[in-house]
Amino acid sequence: MVLVNTADDAPIDGSFLGGRLRTLRERISTANTPGNLEGLFAFHVMAGKVFPNLIWNVNPLVPSWLEGSEQRVGSAPALAALGYGLSLFGPYPDSRPREILARGLKLLRQRDPFPGDRMTFIHTFPALYGIALGVRLFREQSPELVAWLLDALGDQRLRPADRFQELFYEHTRAMLGATPMVITDAQRWTETSELALAYWMTEQRTAAFAMPSVDLPSMQRRLLRNALDVDEANLSVPRAALVHSALEQILEASIDQLVLSPAHVGLVLRRFEAAMRRWRWDDPTRVRDPIQWKITSEREVQDILWIILRSAFDEIVDEQTLPKVGHSSYRADFGLPRMGVLVEVKYARSKGDFKGIEKEVMEDSIGYLQGGAPYKEIVVFIYDASASVQEHDITARALLQLDSVSDVIIVSRPSVLAGDPPSSSPAT
Repeated sequence: MVLVNTADDAPIDGSFLGGRLRTLRERISTANTPGNLEGLFAFHVMAGKVFPNLIWNVNPLVPSWLEGSEQRVGSAPALAALGYGLSLFGPYPDSRPREILARGLKLLRQRDPFPGDRMTFIHTFPALYGIALGVRLFREQSPELVAWLLDALGDQRLRPADRFQELFYEHTRAMLGATPMVITDAQRWTETSELALAYWMTEQRTAAFAMPSVDLPSMQRRLLRNALDVDEANLSVPRAALVHSALEQILEASIDQLVLSPAHVGLVLRRFEAAMRRWRWDDPTRVRDPIQWKITSEREVQDILWIILRSAFDEIVDEQTLPKVGHSSYRADFGLPRMGVLVEVKYARSKGDFKGIEKEVMEDSIGYLQGGAPYKEIVVFIYDASASVQEHDITARALLQLDSVSDVIIVSRPSVLAGDPPSSSPAT
């Protein structure tokens, strides 16, 4: 069954990706031993998920690994393993591992992180990440440790070996509290593991796309195209884990895209009026402390729709900024980029507002679908505070004549908002 289409390339089916994922897990399993730093990093990236051919065995907080750990207090790899273990596998009942880690990090802080032979944890990213996780455990009681590592990661002597390492340093800085990286040119990464790391960083919120509606689908397509040729045997375990994580995420997104279609957006929004049956508008004569949720502007309608749409669509983007067209900038209320759907929300205070809404949508729809964005259609949602139902059909018909508008949903305010007494039994 075809699950993913790379647009200009041939479709990729689920069985192909499933085979790729299995071979990546086989590569990762070579580091699946207690305290193995590459295996621990892979466990972290893959969120500890268990698979038929990969049952994790990397936890260092076991007697066989912990034995003799006090003698390794000066070893950066051992400290990194403790950082992973205490961060990823929960609190340990014995306080000694945490005490050893605290003492070891303070000793490590006294060393030069840039020796002449470059034999240091800061140049080995699985070790660096374990140290960073360990440092983060003490950010409240020993903030100087975080400051020390951030200073080292900002030192001019830190020279990344390649773009992958450069990205990883950016991720580690952000993980320690620095400003997340903004991805303005995703095209500069061409190697599969670079793309996978950048993709994972957006999931971890240590990076963000400047234009998510454009860059995210592009990166997904490039990752899938690269998956056709990647040689798992030549990938290190951490890189294999990042590629596995990216492909798994894209596969899940593609399944969602098959199950959910643009028509589902209108179906969900048409449940608005039925859902408003439980809108809180207490009768002050019957409730001691009445609560009345007012809807007085478009902003409040957007808040309600966000709750409705977010419960059904994981990919929804709030206030989607679109590419600039000429001198004009456009921002739609909600975007569903994988389905190519924008949702535009309008608020009508009186029957006279409908004519203006028609004009606004007609003008905005031209800019919304220009500029190379992935959106192909617009769903218009109108909240009618005036209950001018005689205008609904006229406006809906006018907007549906636009090629860009695929659906129009117009709802009226609940009657209780006009001050009518609630018809159901009072809240208690």
